Amino acid sequence: MKITNFKGIVLATILSATLFSCAKDNEPQVITDPIEVPGKYDNGFFIIHEGWYGHGTGSVSFYDAASGTLKDSVFQKENEGKGFEPASSTVQYGTVFNKKLYVVSKVKGPVVVADAKTMKEVGRIPGSADYDWRAFVGIDENNGLLSSTDGIYLINLKTLKPVFKLIGTKGQIGDMLKTDKYIYTLSQSEGAVIYNISDLSVQKKIAGVSTGFVKTPDGKVWFTAGKNLIKSDPITLETESIELPFNTYSTFGAWFSSPIIASTKENAVFMIKSSNGWGGGQDIYKYVSGNPGSLDKPFITATDKQVYYKKNLGYYAQADQIVTTTMLPGFGANSESNYLNIYDAKTGALNKTVPFKGYYFPAMFAFH
Repeated sequence: MKITNFKGIVLATILSATLFSCAKDNEPQVITDPIEVPGKYDNGFFIIHEGWYGHGTGSVSFYDAASGTLKDSVFQKENEGKGFEPASSTVQYGTVFNKKLYVVSKVKGPVVVADAKTMKEVGRIPGSADYDWRAFVGIDENNGLLSSTDGIYLINLKTLKPVFKLIGTKGQIGDMLKTDKYIYTLSQSEGAVIYNISDLSVQKKIAGVSTGFVKTPDGKVWFTAGKNLIKSDPITLETESIELPFNTYSTFGAWFSSPIIASTKENAVFMIKSSNGWGGGQDIYKYVSGNPGSLDKPFITATDKQVYYKKNLGYYAQADQIVTTTMLPGFGANSESNYLNIYDAKTGALNKTVPFKGYYFPAMFAFH
């Protein structure tokens, strides 16, 4: 099956009134350019919370950049009576594609699709015993992929129905990244499995990959393998290794998205120095492409005794900022104390901290 890679962007617009001249019937019409309508949830970013497992399904918060405040449970509030059921599942992944927020739940939970401007639900794949989803990547306006504990499925984005399972890999698959020619996928058993977009056939496999994938402005794709950061050419698929001053761990133990991000302003990659495969740690390293000295010391260290939990790391491109969430270490009541921290992506300076209370267990960020 051939997948066409559409690059058009669907805009929600208001067209101004067409102006006509009454002087002559054949006078040309004057039509203004489309104007994009600001949305309620445009200016800021989303935090995807897995929630307190066994006590709820998770939620989505929104950081409003204009007011500098967090808005809690925005999906549930915009969709009365709807959530991420069943209660036995847990939200774990979120990403924005074609102006829609895709929220993916583990433990046989749903995939919920919301308008990223309004947070109104526009569709869902209900939770089912047949699937245990992990992550989503869009291919074009009609097609996307969902990874799962049982391989990767092509999804019709119009009907939100699985079409078929990709051949070439099996078992648990996590993070995925699309480039012009390829889709990088992360397999628990095989490492990086790279598919051709044109026919969804396997082009290459790279064993031993721990975390991935992100793309820098120069087009290079980055991932890690133990104590090495790997740079991959998205055309030739040739790789180059950079030694890291710490080890990176697989996130498949209790799956969560890889704690690695990239800037859109400079060729730089950011990574959490996790304590183990469950997350943790206090340090974030920044590698600037071609500058080994950038790894000599942490770029950001969490304040006080705060620690990271899973993928508590994001890049807010609109403001060129690094955003993190931290919590107090340990268990019990400590997990109720959360902090949203906003840093300058060039200097690492802390610009703002927003404390928030509750058993949220933030999993990751999602950005327009």
